[in-house]
Amino acid sequence: MNLFDIVPLNYFSIFQGKNRQIYAESLLILYELLQNDEALINKDDFLKALKDKGAALINKFDYKEEDLNDLTDDDSQFMAETLNSKASFIIRRLQETGWIDVSMDPDTFEETVVLPQYTIVYLRAINEIIGDETAPYLSLVHSTYSELKLEDESPDELLFATLLRSYENTKKLKVELITLVHSIRIFQNKLGKTFDTNNVLHSYFDVYKSKISDRYYHPLKTFDSVAKFKRPIIRILERWLQDKSIREKMMAQSAIISATNDKREIEKDIISKINYITDTYETINDLISSIDKENSVYTKSSANKILYLNNSDRTIKGHLENIFKYYGKNINDGRNLSKILSNMQDASYFDDQGYISSESVSLPLLRRMKLEGEPLEIVDFDVANDVIMENFLRETSDIYTDERIYGFMQKAFGSDKDLKIIDIPLPTFEAFICLILATIKKDDESCFYTVEIVDDIKIRNGDYIVPNLIFHRKENA
Repeated sequence: MNLFDIVPLNYFSIFQGKNRQIYAESLLILYELLQNDEALINKDDFLKALKDKGAALINKFDYKEEDLNDLTDDDSQFMAETLNSKASFIIRRLQETGWIDVSMDPDTFEETVVLPQYTIVYLRAINEIIGDETAPYLSLVHSTYSELKLEDESPDELLFATLLRSYENTKKLKVELITLVHSIRIFQNKLGKTFDTNNVLHSYFDVYKSKISDRYYHPLKTFDSVAKFKRPIIRILERWLQDKSIREKMMAQSAIISATNDKREIEKDIISKINYITDTYETINDLISSIDKENSVYTKSSANKILYLNNSDRTIKGHLENIFKYYGKNINDGRNLSKILSNMQDASYFDDQGYISSESVSLPLLRRMKLEGEPLEIVDFDVANDVIMENFLRETSDIYTDERIYGFMQKAFGSDKDLKIIDIPLPTFEAFICLILATIKKDDESCFYTVEIVDDIKIRNGDYIVPNLIFHRKENA
């Protein structure tokens, strides 16, 4: 079925003009009313909510950005530059484009906002995209194991419902893991386009670490570990698959809600769901290994990019790297790029050259022509930029070893069990890099300390602004 057989053709037109942010905010306000257990949203309540919560944006609403060709003279007289008129116009446009419908009670003549099913789906998606960044992690693996274990110990009338939830949780888990891989790669791509140290640090610590690593990757390696619950889940499901009485119970429960009465089809569906869960947990380690690799690559790339951007090499090589860094920043800006290339051309001089050998200082003086050799290939600037980056990263990849990082932390701890980040001496930039890598390695098995995030406040340690952390030495470490 075609999308626009269900959704009106002008459904997305509200996001095309200058007023798109105002419409988006209005829809979020509508979704908030929907979440407040308001099964029926009164139109006047929606209008009041728009004026109360969205006044600042709605006052910027511009009628000129709207398609007013279908308005009558009677409609135009209500288009005043007042908050109430603009909010009313927004509700009308949402109704015209199919986002909402308005029904009237024949007894009380009260107007109620009614939402099509597809609008609720889109409102939920918009809210998830820009919604609460501190949403709790869903322990899909642990919850699957807990429900299966409980049902396995005392099978009851919820046997099939438990299998169904486990099946849905497994599908969600697979989607979450794939999403995690793509999210890490997005950060990797952004890293290649970042040429400021502060932006690299912000992207890693304030965005990636808080929104991706701590919220999804860390739980996956600790309390919601696939490796921990994988075997118990598979054993339970294999036992159910082999136990005829369990299968018959699930078939009887499934028949109540199934669209078919064919016992073979019902049994086939149950076996298919069990096999899907077990197969997924058998093969999911490859996906997790891919996530581990992507996370490791991005972490190391961020540290190396900081080193690269803070390069203080004053040799010709260092100057060339600075030239190519500036070139990389402006590669998509034709005007600036043209100036850079012109300056590079003006700075290049070519002269005739002669050569002095040991024979040049003794008689008789003999002049010899140097034979023409093969000219050097002119390397594409994009290729040269990548080569310089690869060479630099290769040269620095072995500088900060685990031994050096843990040695730095041992020295910082001294004989103390707890160490505040503000008490860690950072006399050099290399010490700062060691601190970053020491924070990243907190989940490694060989790490002798844990890291506690005190709050979201940033504090100053010498020349650097760092998160408010406390390092705790592990027992017997």
